[in-house]
Amino acid sequence: MIVFCRKIYRLAKLLPWLIYMGVVSVPVTRRKDKWDAILGMTEKIRQWGAGLLKIFNIHVKVIGNATQYSGGLVVSNHLGYVDIFVHSSIFGLRFCPKSEIRSWPVLGWYTSFTHPIWIDRSSRMKAQQNLEEFKATLEHKVPLIVYPEGTSTDGQQILPFKNSPFELAAAGGFSIQPILTVYRVPEGADSPCWFTDIGILTHLWQLVGIPRIDCEVYILPEIKAEGRNRKELAEVTRKAIVEAHEKYVLNKEV
Repeated sequence: MIVFCRKIYRLAKLLPWLIYMGVVSVPVTRRKDKWDAILGMTEKIRQWGAGLLKIFNIHVKVIGNATQYSGGLVVSNHLGYVDIFVHSSIFGLRFCPKSEIRSWPVLGWYTSFTHPIWIDRSSRMKAQQNLEEFKATLEHKVPLIVYPEGTSTDGQQILPFKNSPFELAAAGGFSIQPILTVYRVPEGADSPCWFTDIGILTHLWQLVGIPRIDCEVYILPEIKAEGRNRKELAEVTRKAIVEAHEKYVLNKEV
């Protein structure tokens, strides 16, 4: 009964918060200058993420200096949609969601007016347009995050990285800010990670029942492009995240 009441209470707080943020964001997202609107929305997105963390009782501890970010590609392991709440609260981001998220209830609606870069891997032309938008975003110092594993996991491993997201950093000479994201929950609680074929609403119902989620975000040393190609950048970035994962999650000596 306590868990059920917790779920209802949190869901009752969720919708008003999303509506409120949607309303206060309208003047920003409708600014005439595109980049003025996008930059303004990064701060709204930071507020949006911080509010969601409170609703879901997610306590984030940042290990390292997040303010060292001075432009470039933020790269993280991927554990599911909760990552979006966490990372947006730290950096303020321009989202790069999969195009199918547009059809998701509530989250798809909200994401649509944050000026995201919709990712559609089914079209080579759209992929090229995405790269051009990525480049412009980084040139305007707007934080842009990618999850090069290509899918989410339970957090016990780091999958091989797809190197295509690193093409932009390699070609444009942009630096990379690797981070490691870790979730910890009380014994017996459901996982906040969304890594199976369970439906989004089913997982959300589980998520709102978790009493507390502790999240650690490790800010790792910045990686310079330094003439590396995309494959080399993917490898060195993954190595940095894997070593941190082995140290802080698997408790191995590195």
